[in-house]
Amino acid sequence: MRKLIYLTLLVLLIPSLSNAQRWKHERLSVYGSAGTNFFLGDLGGGPKDASHYFSLRDIDWVYTRPVVQVGIRYKLLRDLAVKPFVSYARLKADDMKSEHIGRRSRNLHFRTNLWEVGAQFEYYFIKEKHLGRYTFSSYKGLNKLSAYVAIGGGGLYYNPKSEEVRGNNSWQELRPMMNENKAYGMFAGFFNVGLGLKYKLDERFAIGLDVSNRYTSTDYLDDASASYTGKDNGFADKHLVIDYDNDIVTDVHTLYPDGKEGRGDPSYNDAYLFSVITVYYKINSVFSMPKY
Repeated sequence: MRKLIYLTLLVLLIPSLSNAQRWKHERLSVYGSAGTNFFLGDLGGGPKDASHYFSLRDIDWVYTRPVVQVGIRYKLLRDLAVKPFVSYARLKADDMKSEHIGRRSRNLHFRTNLWEVGAQFEYYFIKEKHLGRYTFSSYKGLNKLSAYVAIGGGGLYYNPKSEEVRGNNSWQELRPMMNENKAYGMFAGFFNVGLGLKYKLDERFAIGLDVSNRYTSTDYLDDASASYTGKDNGFADKHLVIDYDNDIVTDVHTLYPDGKEGRGDPSYNDAYLFSVITVYYKINSVFSMPKY
């Protein structure tokens, strides 16, 4: 009788042992992502004063631009994965598209190609599950869904440009002009936090949604950070005169004196938001334990 009990327990435990170890043979995936980015810096923005961190209030939806990303995903533990990646994005913002009258009067704009190399760690608070052969169909949809929180970082390349006259399609590099009499490089660091969802299509393919905010170590992604310098080069000072009583732009003013007016806010570095759809392909190693 005792042997029969032990044998029954062993049979019942085999599926659990199989699934518990299965993740070790499904550690590696490759993936590609595509989506949009939103710049959160000094230029452009929404109808109110600048907001920071995860606020959506300051997003200028007109200037959302594309982002693509490729990388690998490797499970360190059953519920913890690391994702090294390379990303490309184009960031863009224009004060004239803002609903904020003060920003429109500043009248600056920029764009930059941005490259990232980094990695993020993902902890799955809704765990990934193996879809057994005999899983009840009513639960399969829920079992295919997992969710995670992410944290990571890396390095980025940027090179802000602007047009002296909007629409002439002659974009000039702003960094060599030193519009605020301060040198800044083309490389910076970033730190990202985010949330993600993942849905299994089958045992090899999955699709996901990832939203992350990227905080950078520079305030010059848009070439604007602090004060005007009195430079008359067509790029440093384009401000307009505002009739605040009637909420309209009236005229172009003479240049601001050196350091007398705020060209940007140096209290916060620039940031940007990525929202991407991801397709995963799992690369399995040999796994010979039975399926259930």
